[in-house]
Amino acid sequence: MKPPAPPWRLPALAFWAAALVVLLPPLAVGAYAFSERWDQGLLPQGATLHWLAGLAGDERVRAAAWNSVWISGAAALLAVLLGGAASLAAHLAAPRLKRLLDGLALLPYAIPPVVVAIGALDLFVGRWGDVLDLRLVYAGLLAALLFPLVHQTLSAALQQLDAQPLIDASRTLGASDGLLLTRVLLPLLLPAFAAAGLLAWTTGAMEFAIANLLLAGSLELLQPLVNGLRGANGHLAAALIVVSLVLVTLIGALVHLLTSWRTPARS
Repeated sequence: MKPPAPPWRLPALAFWAAALVVLLPPLAVGAYAFSERWDQGLLPQGATLHWLAGLAGDERVRAAAWNSVWISGAAALLAVLLGGAASLAAHLAAPRLKRLLDGLALLPYAIPPVVVAIGALDLFVGRWGDVLDLRLVYAGLLAALLFPLVHQTLSAALQQLDAQPLIDASRTLGASDGLLLTRVLLPLLLPAFAAAGLLAWTTGAMEFAIANLLLAGSLELLQPLVNGLRGANGHLAAALIVVSLVLVTLIGALVHLLTSWRTPARS
């Protein structure tokens, strides 16, 4: 009997080739961050933690990290408050508003950040620069760009909760929308709100184009600092990227735990 033909290997080869292309740059950055030098051969020379230890003692890095934390945190909080209120109002009272919000959530992906930054420079710096604080302007712009993350996270959570039967049942029993919101929906959606806030905060802290164009010279943030360090000290920039990647991975794991916690069983 003729043995069966071996399975077709091309999809597996394509997958591993794509995985290698994706993983090779971060692995190279990690090797550069933990090496003493990498200019005399194909492989790095000497293992060291000097560059990682130098991050804690660098006043410029600490200041940029703190600026990124508080300004992206403020933008994330604003996005969660306004975006969460709009999403809940759309689900509770206005289905047409939900379709409008779904459309608006696509705009930040359709408009390049450079276009947003140039428009903000012309409007808020060129015309209203003497009146408005650029930090507040940047936080507001960032909150608008983070709205899709908040809206999509809450919409997915409401769909996972199967919230419409809860809304219909509460209204049938005579409960007001305020009681439904405070006693049922908000307690169930707390993990989703926390996950949306963490996603928005992380995404805001990693923003580069608008921060570099709008705040350059007035407030240094983490991503523009990394870009500036590439020419001065590539090892320090690589170490900063490694720390950022580890933090983003940990926050991503926390978001996964929050979105999978208290998931209702559905038949």
